[in-house]
Order: sequence, then C-alpha cells, then structure tokens
Amino acid sequence: MYNTEGVDAVATITELRSETSDLIEQVQSTNNGVLIQKNNEPHAVLISWEAYKAIKEEVDLNDL
Repeated sequence: MYNTEGVDAVATITELRSETSDLIEQVQSTNNGVLIQKNNEPHAVLISWEAYKAIKEEVDLNDL
C-alpha cells in the first residue's frame, strides 16, 4: 500500500473523466488534494491553483 499522507480524497481516472467539475470544486473549496489512481496505483494529485503556486514558491519543481 502506498502513503496517502496529505491527500484526503482518492479518485480513479474514470471518476476524473466523469466528475471533473466536482473534483475541481472540491479541491478549491477544501484546499486539499485529490489523489488520482490508474489501475489502483497513484499517478497524480489534483490540487488548486493557489496550492500549486504556494508549492512552486517553496520547491523548484524542476528538481523533482
């Protein structure tokens, strides 16, 4: 099992396709990320624009 620390919700790729607006509203209103899974493996995290900018200020994403 992988660590979902800091992520309060999990969605599949299928859910992302069918519920994109709802997931975007969720991350904007809660300021928490949504882990996106593909084949039961973590692939991405959907976060708000504000959260992204704050992370970008703290971390050089090019170094990842």
